[in-house]
Amino acid sequence: MQISYVGQYNKNAGQAVGTPVPTKAVSSLSASIKELAPGSIFEGNVSYVKGSNVILSLENGQNIHARLDSHGPKLVQGQSMFFQVKANEGGTVSIRPYMDGKANPTLMRALDAAGLPGNARNFDMVNAMMKEQMPINADALLEMHRVVAANDSVNVNTIVQMTRLEIPITPQLAAQFENYQNDTHLLLGQMDDFMEQLPQFLESQATDVPHLVQLNTQLLGILTEGLEPEPLVLEQDLAEQSALPLPDTADRGAVEGMFLSEVAGDGEAAAGMQGPAYSSNQIGALLDGQTEEHLADVLRTIGNLAENEAVFDEEGALNRNLTARQLLGFIDHELVLSQDTLAPEDVRDLFSQEGYRSLLKQVTEEQWLIQPQDLRTKDKVSELYERLNRQMEQIDKLLKATGNEQSPLAKSTQQIRGNVEFMNEVNQIYNYVQIPLKMNGQNANGDLYVYTNKRKLREEDGELSAFLHLDMEHLGSTDVFVKMKGKAVDTNFAFSDDASFDLVQKYLPILDAKLTALGYHTTITVSNEEKKVDFVEDFLKKDLPGGSTANVVHRYSFDVRA
Repeated sequence: MQISYVGQYNKNAGQAVGTPVPTKAVSSLSASIKELAPGSIFEGNVSYVKGSNVILSLENGQNIHARLDSHGPKLVQGQSMFFQVKANEGGTVSIRPYMDGKANPTLMRALDAAGLPGNARNFDMVNAMMKEQMPINADALLEMHRVVAANDSVNVNTIVQMTRLEIPITPQLAAQFENYQNDTHLLLGQMDDFMEQLPQFLESQATDVPHLVQLNTQLLGILTEGLEPEPLVLEQDLAEQSALPLPDTADRGAVEGMFLSEVAGDGEAAAGMQGPAYSSNQIGALLDGQTEEHLADVLRTIGNLAENEAVFDEEGALNRNLTARQLLGFIDHELVLSQDTLAPEDVRDLFSQEGYRSLLKQVTEEQWLIQPQDLRTKDKVSELYERLNRQMEQIDKLLKATGNEQSPLAKSTQQIRGNVEFMNEVNQIYNYVQIPLKMNGQNANGDLYVYTNKRKLREEDGELSAFLHLDMEHLGSTDVFVKMKGKAVDTNFAFSDDASFDLVQKYLPILDAKLTALGYHTTITVSNEEKKVDFVEDFLKKDLPGGSTANVVHRYSFDVRA
């Protein structure tokens, strides 16, 4: 129940304590007191206060005798404020001041018109709807109340915002929405957590060797699904060749990586390009000398690996030309063959090796990270999310089947799946995607937002606007704003770091020349400031009343669940 007032406190306050009250009024007052359920909020004027005893005057001429919470603020006679019922037992009403500032006559009247109780969660609901400029008539409140009641574990403000943005509401999607609000949504960070948890999960399994080996085989099968076989290169083969040619894609990646390193001031990385011609996925590039040797020592104890000439050369050294995927394949094959002769401690010791962890991380990155040059390929990003979602679903099923659904790895898997599902829901209406990038010497997370002018969507010369945010190890926070209309391209780079501003400005003529050669008319500027976009306020709400209406978001076409 809620009890509101219009303004008759002066008359009520003047009524002396103990003044006889008509029988009819007493009956009405008793009914009102019985209806004051715990959690109810009402407004009253302090007619009398002494210690914890208080008499409150209501708008309808009634007085309520109540016991005040001893931890509440000191009340003054004649003061008007909101109170919340703590308990109502045996005719004694226990109350406390309601101090969160959300209760006001407008909200109370709105709830009263909809026949909804005046509790804190309903006040939050109406207050949030008003902030979002949503109607608060009886029908709107009842409909929102049904959604709120069906999601009692979700924050009311989150429910209201997601409803306004037409995003489906589930506890999982709501958690992701809040992650994006709090800027803790980066998919790359969640991928890193998974890569860290995977070897720890294998190492922690207290089970027999066949089960350990089977888990390892199944996980590797999921993570390497669909990858093309890699050509095997042996040390003796190299001795007969003067050089090892790398695939074109590796050459292009190396050149771009060296260029990025030079821009970022990473002279050591650029100089390292003059060393042995190992590609980024080969043992020679992945492991340092000490890590490589420790891993080799453990591998020599696994079955007959030490006798495998593809894994070890004639001098007993690990073949540094093997890729991470190839070496993991040899290890898995030998584990299966020798599982009856190995002790669980031997297998777990292998899984705990830093070198083995690096191998697992590399094959995972091959599947989940995109190199900048690969973005030229159509549907590369959508293929990534289709694969990522499929693999996470398979791993989730595997963990449940083996009783590991509460493990840290399972939680990491569910976090990634939730993020992908949220992006899919967002992309039913808005145009946004995260791009986990594999760059020279580092990984970077990119947030790509694309805006279009809805009024000119069907015109050939309609303007397209995009915003790309990157978090770079050397360049720091990097923001790129692009507007394109026909062949006219207006680009602004924004950096929070002074040194990055100077370095990138130096190379802008190269970008300008390349765009001009493609037939574009460019205007490129560089600013020394950070322009971080708020995902909810600056993007999702961009075309809503109260937001920016100059550019609105165009519907995006790909479905990451596929």
